[in-house]
Amino acid sequence: MQKIIEKLKVNNLLSETVKKELASFWQYCVEPVSDPKLKDALVYFLEETAPLGFFVNPASSSGKTHLRWQRGEGGILRNTTECCLALNQQLRIYPQFTDKNYNVLPQHRDIILIATILSDTFKYGDEILAASTKKSKMIPEHGAVAAEKWRAVAEKFAILPSTADKIYNATYWHLGRWTPGWTPETKFDLYTGIVHRLDMMFADKNLESLYNPKETIGQK
Repeated sequence: MQKIIEKLKVNNLLSETVKKELASFWQYCVEPVSDPKLKDALVYFLEETAPLGFFVNPASSSGKTHLRWQRGEGGILRNTTECCLALNQQLRIYPQFTDKNYNVLPQHRDIILIATILSDTFKYGDEILAASTKKSKMIPEHGAVAAEKWRAVAEKFAILPSTADKIYNATYWHLGRWTPGWTPETKFDLYTGIVHRLDMMFADKNLESLYNPKETIGQK
């Protein structure tokens, strides 16, 4: 994380907000990766491959999607952290991802964690967005871009091809049927389904009513 902090500092992008969001992201998304080689590959990707915009940009450039606290500085990090915090419960739905006591098996959690982290790293390419522009600047193919970058890093770290491919596919197709190239014949594995579901859930502005409830949901 320190290498990222130094890069942000050199480029005058390290605010207190970004510093706090980065610390939370590292604690809840990066540190839980259990496999040392996978974690090394992930950290290398974040330090050497991911654009700086991933650490400072809002989750939505237009303001049409995502929760209001994800639409400001460091919003992609906040969105990613929230997805990481919810993924264990998603994995527990499937018996093949848990032990007999319903504990999530770490090798499966690692795949979902890494794909979730990678999925939006290239959402705006190399662009730095100060705030919402009221216009979408999302690159529709950003999942494919991140997946291809991951493939190169996975090869560099000699990640088991079957594991690397699962992360690749879940990253590439994290937008589900909104991914460029999707057809009704496209089939997703369970990892991709979970990553996509998390992506959809935490882009839903209706969650503002649940996270900040009034006496009656929906009241101003």
